[in-house]
Amino acid sequence: MRAVVKTATGPGALELQEVDRPVPDRGQVLVAVRTAALCGTDVHIARGSMPVRPPLILGHELAGIVAEVGADVIGVHVGQRVTTETDASFCGVCAFCLAGDQHLCPSRTAIGTSSPGGLADFVAIPASGVHPLPDGVDFLAGALTEPLAVAVRAVVERGAIETGEAVVVIGPGTIGLLVAQVAVSRSATVTAVGLARHEARFRLARELGIPRTAALDVAASLDEIAGGRDGLGVDVVIECSGAPDAVAAGLRLLRKGGRMILVAFTPGRTVPMDLDLVVQRELAVVASRGKRSTCFRIALDLLGRGRVRTSPLVSHRFPIDAYAAAFETAEQSGTKVVVEVGGG
Repeated sequence: MRAVVKTATGPGALELQEVDRPVPDRGQVLVAVRTAALCGTDVHIARGSMPVRPPLILGHELAGIVAEVGADVIGVHVGQRVTTETDASFCGVCAFCLAGDQHLCPSRTAIGTSSPGGLADFVAIPASGVHPLPDGVDFLAGALTEPLAVAVRAVVERGAIETGEAVVVIGPGTIGLLVAQVAVSRSATVTAVGLARHEARFRLARELGIPRTAALDVAASLDEIAGGRDGLGVDVVIECSGAPDAVAAGLRLLRKGGRMILVAFTPGRTVPMDLDLVVQRELAVVASRGKRSTCFRIALDLLGRGRVRTSPLVSHRFPIDAYAAAFETAEQSGTKVVVEVGGG
C-alpha cells in the first residue's frame, strides 16, 4: 500500500513509499482511508521540530471505510463509514484509563506520532476508537472530527462554557474557529480575536456564525474587544494561538474570577504568565490537551445536526501523490489542507 513516511530525523525526509498493508490484531479494525487532514503536528514532524522515531507513517486526522475486522471485535462491521480516535494503544488499567482519560495514559501510543498513522491507504486501529459517521457527514467533514473533538474538549469538558457567558477565542486558525463554533452552539456570546492580518479568517468566522471578531493590534482598548463590558472583562478566554502577547492580553481580558483555557501547543518555547494578575484577580487557568471518546461523540452529533461546519475551513485538497505540495502548502499558508487518499 502507499504511505507517507518520515524516513529520518531532521527537516524534510518525507517519502511516499510502498509498504506492507497492516493486518488488524485482536480488537482492531482495518480502515481504508479516504480523506486525511494535515495537522500542525504533522507539519512540526515534517520540519523536524517535533521528534519522532523514524520510519513513521504520518497522519492522525482521517475518515474512511472499515475494510476488515480483527478477532473479538463487536459493533463494528465491514463497509461502515467511520472516523477514528488517535489512540494506537493504552494500558486500560491505570487511573487515567479507568477514568476515561486514555489520552493521558503513561503507556499510550498514538497513530501518526508513535505508531503508524493514516496518511496511507490503510491504517489499523483499536475498534474502541472507531466512530460511525452520521448520515450526511462526508469523508471531508469526517476527517476533521478529530480537531473538532479537541475543540469540544476545550469548550465543553474543560471550559464548561454555559449559556450566556461572554467568551473570547484567541487565534482564528482551524482549532480556534472550531472552538468558537462549539462555544456558539452552547449559546455563549463569542468573539474571535486575532491580528489585523487575519481579516480573511475573520470573514470566514462570520460566515460560520461567529458574531463578533476583533484584532488585538488595532483595537483601541481591551474593553472594545471584550464587547464594551465597562471594564468588567469577559467570563472565558480560550487561547488557541500560543503567542506570548496573546496569552498576556487574554489574561487582561478576563473579569475577576474568569477562566482561561489553554489549548495551543508551544513546542520549543516558554510562554511567560503574570501570576500576580492571576492571583490578585482570582483567575482560573486550565489546560486542555487532546480529547476523549466522549468528545468524539459530541463532535459527531454537532456535525450531524449542522451545528458546526468543518468543510469551509479546508483551503486546499491534494491527492496523496502530491503529498510534498500538501505539506508545503500547510507550512506556508497555515490553513487546513487535506489529502485525498482513496476513491469512493
